Amino acid sequence: MKNKFSIIIAAVLILFSTGCTKDWLDVNKDPNNAESATAELVFPAAVVSIAGQTGGYYNLIGGFWSQYWSQSNAANQYKFLDQYQVQSGDFNRNWQEMYANGLSDMEFVITDAKASGNTSYEFMATVMKAYGFAFLVDFYNNVPYSEAFQADAEAQNFNPKFDSGKAIYTDLIAKIDAAAALEMSQLTTAQKSADFIFGGDMDQWKRFANTLKLRMYLRMAYADEATAKAGVQKLYADNAEFLGTDAALKIFTDNEGQDNPLYASDRRKLNVATNLRVSSTIYRYYEDKGDDRLNVILGKSGKPMPQGGFNIPSTTLDPTSVAVFALAAEDPVYFISDVESHLLQAEAIARGWGTGDAKTHYDMGVNADFARKGLAAPTALLADGGAYAFPASGFEAQLEAIIMAKWAAFAGSQNAEAFFETNRTGYPKQSSTPAWDGPNEKI
Repeated sequence: MKNKFSIIIAAVLILFSTGCTKDWLDVNKDPNNAESATAELVFPAAVVSIAGQTGGYYNLIGGFWSQYWSQSNAANQYKFLDQYQVQSGDFNRNWQEMYANGLSDMEFVITDAKASGNTSYEFMATVMKAYGFAFLVDFYNNVPYSEAFQADAEAQNFNPKFDSGKAIYTDLIAKIDAAAALEMSQLTTAQKSADFIFGGDMDQWKRFANTLKLRMYLRMAYADEATAKAGVQKLYADNAEFLGTDAALKIFTDNEGQDNPLYASDRRKLNVATNLRVSSTIYRYYEDKGDDRLNVILGKSGKPMPQGGFNIPSTTLDPTSVAVFALAAEDPVYFISDVESHLLQAEAIARGWGTGDAKTHYDMGVNADFARKGLAAPTALLADGGAYAFPASGFEAQLEAIIMAKWAAFAGSQNAEAFFETNRTGYPKQSSTPAWDGPNEKI
């Protein structure tokens, strides 16, 4: 056996020492996979990778922590999220996909685009890298940034330092500005088709960049008001244009491997597809306001699940009577929606940092959400005296209305953003009343 094994090894060595100089092994090349990567080949994969996390598991977490859904009392899949018992390693896989794949690939796109003079892709990738890192900062605060992606560098670094959230935000904005100042290159038809977000429309990419900067500055409003104010004021002084359409991936279909990432993981992959029950928090809010969006989030007719009610006995609350939160395979993943864009502008104006009419943008944001859900405009709700009427005065009252409008609109779509805004502003206000306090409590 030893002699036979030695003969096989020798044959392999001879094959590689002599055959590698010839082309006869080239028949094994896969014509469907490129041997070298380019910006336009890597960019769409990087976008999908980032969207897979922000629109997938991080969106799932945001749904619990924004109290849009609660863990069913007939299963246990997400109890640890519903009760905030998160361990340090729970999101390792999601972090790795977002950081080591999506964002690392965006860094490659920037480098390759610079080398080839493809300034449009350099700008697009810079904006998406800024979006991704800002998301991680909002979730984790300090993350590796300035020394990131150096494992393959000449001076390898496998332990990049953690930078402060403020330092990362500051550098991301500077890099967006530098990339936006470039003269944009002309894109080929193939390069445009590789942009799943705007199809190579650089005007929309610039609007996306401006709206992302506006979001980032407003996130800094309580941490560094002077910088936030100056940044927003400069956007308006420069006549920056903001998104009037969604920056989103709308490519998903009802086919395995091609569907919305949250739908794929929660509905298609799990043995129990009824974990996510409509939370009593969002249910009662819509119900009290007479808001038709209640019917949109109900996966089936039914009552709500008290937030954190996963231990309610089935004899007290029949799981089959509780509504499952509606998710669809075709649901988009939103990076920044037109709804959010208008509400960001409303806040900037209400603060006195931007120009225009805050009420106009507030109403446009609310109307846009009803429209994308296929509902009639909530004219009565927005009218004077209506449940969603914009306060005529008082910044704090106006801010609360704006953030509550975001919270009501983001249910199921931009859950993490709703959670970030609650952390930033304190809205919705936290109640000291338990969601469920015994068998006599209304469910």
